[in-house]
Amino acid sequence: MKHQLAKSVALSLLSPVIIGSLLGLYYALTLQGDFLSVFFQLLMTAISNAHIVGLTMAAFVVPGYLLMFKYSKVNYSGVLTLGLLGGAIFSYLLSASTGEIFLINSVMSAFAAGLFLFGLRKSIKK
Repeated sequence: MKHQLAKSVALSLLSPVIIGSLLGLYYALTLQGDFLSVFFQLLMTAISNAHIVGLTMAAFVVPGYLLMFKYSKVNYSGVLTLGLLGGAIFSYLLSASTGEIFLINSVMSAFAAGLFLFGLRKSIKK
């Protein structure tokens, strides 16, 4: 069980790279300017905010999942909500209280919780 959780948490840490790449690609295509500069700037901003994802996984998602698992009440929407809530709280406390960065950090943490659940489901089916 610990090995499966560790692999799933490691998979969830890809969330900043995926979200940063998607946002960087979107803004690089829609804004006028240097394509690579805009893309890498947004990618690095997302990666630099990866600590919020890590804290959310450590403080909200994994303990919440383990508590749900202990009582045989695993609810996927509950785990995703814990990811979104943890991302919002840590983003407010550590990074930004309002604006786009607050929203992106929260969504990035919820996406990380989704990747965590995806990793658990893939490891169980094997």
